[in-house]
This record gives sequence, C-alpha cells and structure tokens, in this order.
Amino acid sequence: MPVLANDVSVLLRELGWRVRYVLHRVIEDYNACYRVVYRGRVIAPPAADRLGIPLNEIWLSERLRGFEKYVLFHELREIMYRYQGHDVDEAHLLARVDEALVFCSDQRWIEYFRRFPDSTAPLRCIQELCNAISRGASDREVLYRMLAECADRQVLRRGHGS
Repeated sequence: MPVLANDVSVLLRELGWRVRYVLHRVIEDYNACYRVVYRGRVIAPPAADRLGIPLNEIWLSERLRGFEKYVLFHELREIMYRYQGHDVDEAHLLARVDEALVFCSDQRWIEYFRRFPDSTAPLRCIQELCNAISRGASDREVLYRMLAECADRQVLRRGHGS
C-alpha cells in the first residue's frame, strides 16, 4: 500500500474506514488509534481494546483537526507495517520515518510535533532524522535505526533525570 499524502482520504473511502474525532480527554494518552480490517486481517494496537474502538474506525483527538493529513498518513503507514508483521513499536517508528521522508520540509508537520509531542519519537529525534534526510539519506532501514537509537537515548536521559 504505497500511500501518498494526497491519497489518504481516497484510500480511507475505498477501504471503508471511518475517521472519528473524539474528545481529547478520551484519547489523550494516544492522540490517535484504530481498529481496522486490512487485507482480511484485523489490525489494532492494544489501546484500541482499552478505548473500545469499533471495527473500521480510526479515532483522532479533536485537537488534531488541523494536523489530520499528517496523522492519517502516519496511521495508514503504521497499519501497513503491522500487517507486514512488525510489532506496535516498530510499526510506529517505521511510520514516523515514512512521514519524515514525505513531510520534513513542511513546517506545519514540525509544528504538529511541537504541539503534540511523541514520547516514542521526540522532536529532537525527528529533527535529527530530517537533517539526515536533507543530507541525502533515504534508506528506510538506516533511518529507522537512527530514529530508534535516538529515541532510546532520550528515554535513558529522562530516566537519569535529564
């Protein structure tokens, strides 16, 4: 499923998935979540059970309306990676890499990370990723390792009080 940023709404309609905005307090720990059937398999992170997301729905916090194209692009890529067998964390970071390859030059995308920090892929790590891409890096596996290592370093720093 090669998803281009402009194809997201068309693809959602074709797949029969519904985007539903919910109160931020309902989904604040995740910002977005899904339970969908993709190529005959139900794909859903554990949070979908906790939230009670119905089949073929993608839930977004009401606060994400202005950033919908980025969030839905990410969710679609994450679903694709989950279908391929990646676990939730790997799929999430791989989707972040795909976002970076498409949106790094889009300042609105960077603003999205400032307003809605991702503890698993902090802004500093996203910026490092974008710097590498601007220098010509394009290998997804290399970029994934770079992002994962940066995120791990950030977690270690937080664990040591910095």
